[in-house]
Amino acid sequence: MLKGRILYDVTKASRQRQKSGIVRVSRCLNTELKFLLGDRLVEVVWDERLESLRPLKKDPEFSIDANDVFLTCELFCEYERTGMEVFLAKRVCHSYAIFHDAIPLQFPEFTWPHSVQRHPSYMKMLALFSGVFAVSSHSAILLEEYWEWLEIEDSPSVKAIQLGADGIFEESSPPEEKNGRCLQLLSLSILERRKGQDLALEAAKQLWDEGLVFDFHFVGRTNPYFGKEIERALKRAARQGYAITVHGQLNDDKLKALFHDVDLVVLPTRAEGCGLPVLEALWRGVPVLASSLHSIRENARFGGCRLFDLRDPEALTKRLRELLSEPVELEQLTSSIRTEALPRWETTVRDIVDHLVTDGA
Repeated sequence: MLKGRILYDVTKASRQRQKSGIVRVSRCLNTELKFLLGDRLVEVVWDERLESLRPLKKDPEFSIDANDVFLTCELFCEYERTGMEVFLAKRVCHSYAIFHDAIPLQFPEFTWPHSVQRHPSYMKMLALFSGVFAVSSHSAILLEEYWEWLEIEDSPSVKAIQLGADGIFEESSPPEEKNGRCLQLLSLSILERRKGQDLALEAAKQLWDEGLVFDFHFVGRTNPYFGKEIERALKRAARQGYAITVHGQLNDDKLKALFHDVDLVVLPTRAEGCGLPVLEALWRGVPVLASSLHSIRENARFGGCRLFDLRDPEALTKRLRELLSEPVELEQLTSSIRTEALPRWETTVRDIVDHLVTDGA
């Protein structure tokens, strides 16, 4: 049993309308923590005037106890949260962070400029926490390697956690028979070069030109820095007669309705911390064709995944052709999904809380 409360950071999540991967993680964790802990979970935000945490819902009697646990899965740095570095260094209470990825450091050429500027300070500040949870084993390794490169002594432990698959759909779905209708493909992520929709488009156009018949749906908001050209290319191809629908960002109800008819999710991402859409597609009973990144491979163990090598320019087209031209290939991939083994957010939260207790929080 935890000695104190969990002070859960919702500084950005409480006001952010864009449903990014980090926001989804934040809200899924928040929901399950509330269910598990009840009033021992307190939503907090960073107050720059106080240079400390305060409850989201005003409480004049609020104070931080040494046994409390500050838990955050948000991104930040000192110039965004003035005084936070001192707050962490003083060890006012236990503090733990969810670490997502090092992509802004690894691939600044297609990452938001603000993220590139913030990330070195953010990853260094994580060393001030009591402990860190990484969303994949690969992310954990990258963070520890960065601290080693900075020659940080006495860095905290980093524990890899498994994110849940039930973030969009409450109940899992068994694979469905599609009865020979036109195959429906889905790309589910922000439109940007990192997510590889340009690769998916070129592969799909080649297969359409070869005579294969399928519809391709693209769902996600557009990155204003690195996605506008991809959005224009998709809409241009649609005007040329290719079976493309650009949906933009959909709410959960519309996404659930679209997922009902999807046969394959395509995720040709160039960089990924976890690959949450892979888990969410499998939970819905839909197989996935994805790039063979470390983090994606960690989730491929649940079945239903066909991977391709990004270094081979023909690999995506070849794998997609196999699945679209040979119905048995897609059926076998679909039937290989191990629905019963897929992780749930409830388990993620219990693993986090159990670790906090073991760690002495």
